[in-house]
Amino acid sequence: MPPPTFASGHLLVNRYRIGELLGVGQTAEVYLAEDTSLQRSVVVKVLLPRLAGHEDVRRAFRDRIVRAATLSHPHLARVYDGGQESGSIFMICEYLSGGSLEQVLATGRTLSVDDGARLGRDVASALAYVHESGMVHGALSPSKLLLDGEGRVRVSDVALAGIGSAYRERLTLNDVRFLSPEQAIGDPAGPQSDVYALALIIYETLTGVTPFDGVTPESVLRARINATLPMRPELGTLDMLLAQAAVPDPRLRLDADTFASRLGAVVSDDAPLVLAPVQGEVPLLSQYRPSAPRNSVGFRPPSPDQITGATPVVPSLGARGAPRHARPADEWMTPATGSLGARRSVRPEFDDSDYSRLPGSRRLAFLVAAVLLLVLAIGGGLAWIFGAFTSSNAVPNLVNVNLKQFESSTTMLYPNDARLKATLQADGFTIGITRTYSATVPKGVIIAQTPVAGTVEKSGQVITVSVSNGVHVVNLPKNLVGEDCTTAEARLHAVHVNATCPASKLVSSSVTPLGKIAKVVDSAGHVVTSVPVDSTVILERSSGPASVTSTTTTTSTLPNTTTTTSTIPVAQRVAVPNVVGMDQSQVLAAFKKADLYYTTTGPGAGTKPTWTSVVSESPGAGTTVAKLSKVILTVK
Repeated sequence: MPPPTFASGHLLVNRYRIGELLGVGQTAEVYLAEDTSLQRSVVVKVLLPRLAGHEDVRRAFRDRIVRAATLSHPHLARVYDGGQESGSIFMICEYLSGGSLEQVLATGRTLSVDDGARLGRDVASALAYVHESGMVHGALSPSKLLLDGEGRVRVSDVALAGIGSAYRERLTLNDVRFLSPEQAIGDPAGPQSDVYALALIIYETLTGVTPFDGVTPESVLRARINATLPMRPELGTLDMLLAQAAVPDPRLRLDADTFASRLGAVVSDDAPLVLAPVQGEVPLLSQYRPSAPRNSVGFRPPSPDQITGATPVVPSLGARGAPRHARPADEWMTPATGSLGARRSVRPEFDDSDYSRLPGSRRLAFLVAAVLLLVLAIGGGLAWIFGAFTSSNAVPNLVNVNLKQFESSTTMLYPNDARLKATLQADGFTIGITRTYSATVPKGVIIAQTPVAGTVEKSGQVITVSVSNGVHVVNLPKNLVGEDCTTAEARLHAVHVNATCPASKLVSSSVTPLGKIAKVVDSAGHVVTSVPVDSTVILERSSGPASVTSTTTTTSTLPNTTTTTSTIPVAQRVAVPNVVGMDQSQVLAAFKKADLYYTTTGPGAGTKPTWTSVVSESPGAGTTVAKLSKVILTVK
């Protein structure tokens, strides 16, 4: 391995003091360093020299640093800075002290369904934010999911993803462990590739196994190209959701935002996942005790003591010639002083673990006392579990309580608010809050609670309440005016708003082209720019400039009378074109020219790819009708 780019103690750009080399990856050298200006630990990632020699890689790395430094999300590792020194390009990242999810999995730990859903929700929300910013990770894996000091997960290395992949000589089994099927066939990674990788990560954290296995990278990739995610009982309620996120075809796969929303619906609260950090690794040799020297070759049957689990006795003699119990394994560890590997010395005149010196009566007394303490401890533990030391109280009714007024002692509107708050505090109950939108319950008012009112619970129980966020109002897409009905309806559907475009709703407009959307109104006819989710708006189309008018003048010959002139709007009218015998494209051109619409009926209606000709039309050809009217065509 070539020497590191920067030595320990080097002051990078007169600010970052390099510490230890944490590792060397496929793209960068990673150092722990100290930011001498802000007095904090940071991570320095230096582009490998073999990649820094390629100008396209250098340019891409600089661009990624600038873009990643603008990102800020609770579950995204921050990029603070970047620069260049002595021809080496580096970036400065947030230091996360809790290790990685890979280290958690390496201990053999698996997560529950709830914790797996929380992990996926937190990571998917960060990925959705990254995708919205126009970036893709493309190399998501458990080693890229780091834990901060509180154990919350953060997505790292967004700026490094894909850098230098064109100059990789080969892929290892670990490299392809979470690649998507589209990446397996050589397509570039897209947002759905990150969703696929996250689905495989959640699968592994719940089951402890990889869904697609093989002995070579090629066999692993082949196994997943057209394969669905295997089902296992450990997945619980997440089985179908993970299957949707790991569909082989990326066009049918969930996006990160939808994935995060559906994973969040599995858990009962919006608290982030917190994983206990992995402790320092235990040296391998210290996990074993020294074995007795071998006296034979081959199989050696176990001794009776080994079968029964009795403590072996070493025939070494103490000061009085009595046999001593074997010392624990820490006697074999290297002492702080003295010769290397020397056994820890023990004073022969006294050994505090040598209980064999006590008289028989005292040994019996100690044994009886130990048994009594054990019984008391077990009894106390069972009493605690079954609530002997915990009072039980009835859960109060919190439904319809205004949470904000309830939590603030200065804004309580009702006397029972104070009494209710005092009851909760006296009984030791605490409140956990979840929020949801409601079209019927005002904002801030509690909709439901768990456990329900009247349930008898132990002191300290958390009462989870669902608080209304009020009506979920969305802003309508901009520039709907001027769109056609189909396009406008699709844009509104994307923001969960229904739309109708009735033929009878026409308004004159000298600005909006004929047949295009002129106004967006509610059921009362008011123009709207924002509406509640799942409500319906009416799209009114333009009938062109103001209608031609007819003028009626009434003149009277009687004295002392005035002349009356009335102007009555008359809708513009056109003749129905003759389209009998025409095919679909000819009919479409003729009706567009006449500013008319048509609908089909008969044996050819609804057939695919198209009907062949018109048999008849109603009203008939030449009939004068209002512009934008609808003609019924019988087709075959």
